[in-house]
Formats: sequence, structure tokens, C-alpha cells
Amino acid sequence: MASGVEQPGEQGVLPPAVDLKGVRIAFESVGGERFVAVEGADLRVADGEFVAIVGPTGCGKSTLLNATAGLLAPAAGTVTVFGEPLAGLNRRAGYLFQAEALFPWKTALENVAIGLDVAGVRHGEARERASQWLTRVGLGAFAARYPHQLSGGQRKRVGLAQVLIRDPKILLMDEPFGPLDAQTRQIMGNMLLSLWTSERKAVMFVTHDLEEAIALA
Repeated sequence: MASGVEQPGEQGVLPPAVDLKGVRIAFESVGGERFVAVEGADLRVADGEFVAIVGPTGCGKSTLLNATAGLLAPAAGTVTVFGEPLAGLNRRAGYLFQAEALFPWKTALENVAIGLDVAGVRHGEARERASQWLTRVGLGAFAARYPHQLSGGQRKRVGLAQVLIRDPKILLMDEPFGPLDAQTRQIMGNMLLSLWTSERKAVMFVTHDLEEAIALA
């Protein structure tokens, strides 16, 4: 597993957004056999930095993201977020999975707004901000459409807006463009870089595609 080329960061001014030191993650099978998924992983991601994590299927890339998200607790090593030890869920991070997380009975606008709804943001404000984000990802005219009425690339754009509307400081992306065709993946990659340039989130982008990693990071 290897990280992509790093962009200049502010490491001398602020603590890193994510700092993994000696992280070890192991699982136990039903039969009691222990399997080590990640061993001795060290990774530092500065605030505003885009890092691609590259490697073959099964090498522990997604496991590393899950530890950063607080979904898995390491058996050894430490995970710190902006200088603070991670305890429980990483509430400064937004997670975009490979599998879609859209509600099929909600429109694109409603799907994007749902995070704000849960957070108690007023209905009108949540819808206004969701509309703005749909416009930013090029789907302003598709707000009333349901997921089944959108293409795969369009659904990924809705998912990205759904994550970014909550303004996470860290964006975790687990092969989000994997199911898409090559042309759509390139379009999505360009859009992601455009958003990253304006938002400057810390990004951890998992992929098994070396060319995609080089293009993005």
C-alpha cells in the first residue's frame, strides 16, 4: 500500500488533519483465527492536503479509512485528528463510500439536505443550501429527480454534495468512482479536484488504480 504524491501543506503552522502512527488492525474469524489487515501503518495528512492511498484489493486500504473514520479501533498505534486522539466516531470527517448511500424514495434535493435535517437545521435553510450544492456539482436542474432517474455519475455527484454540505474538515473517499465508466470517472475526478481547490479539505482517497491516483493527488 502506498500513498500518492502529497500537495504542499501547512504542517509547520497547524497539527496535521490526520496522523496515524504504528496502526495495527486485526480481525478474528468465527473459528477464532486472527487476521492482521493493517500492520505498523504510518500516515500523516496535512490540513488541506489531497493524499491518494493506492494498493491492490485486500491490502487494507479501506480498513485504514475505517480507522480514520472511527469505525474501527486499532489494536495498536494511535490515530489523532487535528492533534487530538480519536475517541469514537470522527465527527470532523465525511465519508463517501463506493456503494451508494442515497435514499431511493427521496429526491436529489432531499438526499443532499438530509444531513442538515438530522442536525436540526431549519427546513427552508437546509433546502436552500442543498440547492446551492446541487448547483455546484452541476445538478441544479435535477433537484426534483429521484435516484433511479439519474445516471451513475449523477448519483455520485449527489452523494458528494450530500457529504460536503455538512462542511467536514476531512473527506474520506473509498473508491467512490470505481463502478463508473472511464469517461465518467475522469469527469468526476476533474469535478472533485475543482471542489478541493476551492474548499481545501484534507482528502484521503482510496483507489486501486495507479493512473487515477496520479491524476488526482
